[in-house]
Amino acid sequence: MRRAHGLGLAGLVLFSAGLAGAGAHAHTTRPSAVAELATAVPSCRVRGRVLEQAGGLGTLSAIDSAACAGFESAARIGVVVSRERLGPAGSGFVAGGWLVPLTGDRFDAARRALGAEAVLDVSDSTSFGVRSAPHRIAASFRASLERSTRSLAPDVAGLMMGLTVGDIDALGYGALTSARRSGLAHLLAVSGSNVAIVLGAVLYLTARAPLLVRALLAGLGLVMFVLVVGPDASVLRAGVMGAIGLLALTAGARPSPLAALGLAIAVVVGARPGMVRAVGLHLSAAATAGIVLWSDPLAARLERLPRVVSLAFGVTIAAQLAVAPLLVATFGELSLVGPVANFVAMPAVPFATILGLASGLVGMVNTAAGGLVARLAEPFVAWIGWVAVTFGTPGWAAVSLPGWAGWLGGGIAVAAGARTLARTS
Repeated sequence: MRRAHGLGLAGLVLFSAGLAGAGAHAHTTRPSAVAELATAVPSCRVRGRVLEQAGGLGTLSAIDSAACAGFESAARIGVVVSRERLGPAGSGFVAGGWLVPLTGDRFDAARRALGAEAVLDVSDSTSFGVRSAPHRIAASFRASLERSTRSLAPDVAGLMMGLTVGDIDALGYGALTSARRSGLAHLLAVSGSNVAIVLGAVLYLTARAPLLVRALLAGLGLVMFVLVVGPDASVLRAGVMGAIGLLALTAGARPSPLAALGLAIAVVVGARPGMVRAVGLHLSAAATAGIVLWSDPLAARLERLPRVVSLAFGVTIAAQLAVAPLLVATFGELSLVGPVANFVAMPAVPFATILGLASGLVGMVNTAAGGLVARLAEPFVAWIGWVAVTFGTPGWAAVSLPGWAGWLGGGIAVAAGARTLARTS
């Protein structure tokens, strides 16, 4: 029975990998009208809609129609990315500018992984506002959160936006560097922990309601949260896993976390094949697998510590071990203080996240009240910022390593994961 369970998990992982590869191949070989147009770098007038704000990568937009000099007008030509903000997700716009092909560097490779097929170098634009009701609610929440944090110190306000909705535009280079070197950068990439906090809060607040009602409300909260933060790779993975968990809750089942992870990856890369190359998805999946496989064994080795402390250390170290090879292979850097910094910062994270979200919700009704809730979140956010600076500033906080060290570490991690899975299957 255990062997069959292990084979089933292995089969699901292979299915996910196969689907990812097939999707990526189809994505890269399918003719793209916008990519072909971009090779001529034409001047165009386009009408489109914003798909998502992709942080430092720019704005991802779908082009509904384009009139380019020297070419016939065309409709639905593809997806572009631009440095300029063209409006919140879900909004329509008209813009003028030049279509430029994506290059082969890492920056454009990350854009391509999001689904972009060309760059739109904008010279002028006009936004028509958000079209759909869910996107209007999401845009209203983000605007409310920005208003609620205006009375806070700029660094605290920027960090609260990052912790709550993954918006790091207001964070300076120093703050981002400290977060990366201290191993806390994952807190600014909204994913599983944020989804768990949102679902947990909704389920707790609706504890007296029937199970089906609780699951429906939690599902609605999950959908709105994904709309608010944007559908990037880690958020989609966490959202799908959250949805699987809610379905299991209503059915009275308890799915295997690894099976849920494999299914979530299959759904994400099936819906958006370019995500197979997204670093955010790789890190998110690795951290989740590491926690599932190694957190309990690591906590058991720390049995002399209080149970709550050993569990916290187990989760932190497991996630750090799982993502370390990817961080080295991708960025050439490894944080030496990550496990300790995460352990020190983690107690404040749920309070900062929940109160940050609450300030945005309350601020939609009353701006002053939203600002008051943001003030309640301030000490927790400030603590996380202090931990990032304190642990990330020393020169020895992180070390530079060659890319091959990441691949070697990845091989060791996969072998260790397979061994753990064999023992528990």
